[in-house]
Amino acid sequence: MTRSPHVRIVTATEAKNRFGAIIKSAYALDEHLIVEKSGIPVVAIIPMSDYQQLVSPQTVSTEIAERISKEQQRAQAGRELRELLAEIHAKMPIIPPEEEEQVERLIQQKVDAVRRARVKKRQRKPRSGLKSYKASRAVK
Repeated sequence: MTRSPHVRIVTATEAKNRFGAIIKSAYALDEHLIVEKSGIPVVAIIPMSDYQQLVSPQTVSTEIAERISKEQQRAQAGRELRELLAEIHAKMPIIPPEEEEQVERLIQQKVDAVRRARVKKRQRKPRSGLKSYKASRAVK
């Protein structure tokens, strides 16, 4: 499904001051950002997938093309995960405000139980090597 990208104009100063957030918008939200300097559009910041459609494969080295391809797969997986989470959240029951604290406590109890089980599991692993030898000698 091809959709039109959201296009946003930012000033050069905003782009400089918020560069991390701006590239994240392009990357994570498939947003196109046009950077203006003195009211003149001078550059665009676009997702790599759109860049690849604009540039012929011969203009990019094989190494860079492979890195772009891997990152595109990762970005696509991220988009699919966000869509899945949005679907799950839409299906989740709405918790009345008066029950939120109780639900939060229950969630925290379950998380704590899982963490305690992990700690116990790690403690049961047999020790090996010089450290355990020294520890056993020190006990005697």
